[in-house]
Amino acid sequence: VMPEWGTERQKKISNAKVAVIGAGGVKSTLLLALVAGGIGNIRIIEFDKVELSNLNRQILYKTDDIGKFKSISAKKTLSSLNPEIKIESINEKLLIGNIDNLLSGFDLIVEGGESPSGRNLVNDWCLKNSKPFVHASAQYSYGYVFSVIPKKKTSCFACFFPNDHTREKHTGPVPVNVLSTSIAGSLGATEVFKWFLGYKDNMIINKKLCFSSLLMSEQFSYIMQPRNKNCPICKKYY
Repeated sequence: VMPEWGTERQKKISNAKVAVIGAGGVKSTLLLALVAGGIGNIRIIEFDKVELSNLNRQILYKTDDIGKFKSISAKKTLSSLNPEIKIESINEKLLIGNIDNLLSGFDLIVEGGESPSGRNLVNDWCLKNSKPFVHASAQYSYGYVFSVIPKKKTSCFACFFPNDHTREKHTGPVPVNVLSTSIAGSLGATEVFKWFLGYKDNMIINKKLCFSSLLMSEQFSYIMQPRNKNCPICKKYY
């Protein structure tokens, strides 16, 4: 009934194919939004198991899920929310040897590598295959979201994080709260819906949309990031 949505756009959403890498805090909210909104085909790629410490922010899971694979528990919860769509769970870690098999055939990727090397692997694959992807993240009480659209030659992940494309591992775990992950997840889902609803010109490209969830002590703000023409990653493809 909404004029910016409509029947025809809903049909496009029903036929959409989205691969979501990871099913943690940010992805919990993001996946719930995609499923509730009727994204027709979703593949969840997640190899980790549910831990007690996850439950303060990973709202897909309950205490009964502790010790179970997230991919399986996530599919069960999401299928119960919307049994009319196709949800596929892949209990694997995304690697250079399986990335083609796991991501090929999908319209859009929601990036969520568990390490800088994992995120950079997805970035490189999406650039190579001209596949759009959304990146949403949260740490402590803040977070951000942006999209990369290779066909528009937008800033890539390495443009945003030039020191990360050579780093293999995280510097270490950081705390985060459910407010941050929920806001970041909702903003990430919004980017996905923009793509399929036909509002691609409104997507967050060449900049990050940033926020603070600590009593919303700061306004939403943008950090501009023009494409780095000397970026060692995307200059191979643009």
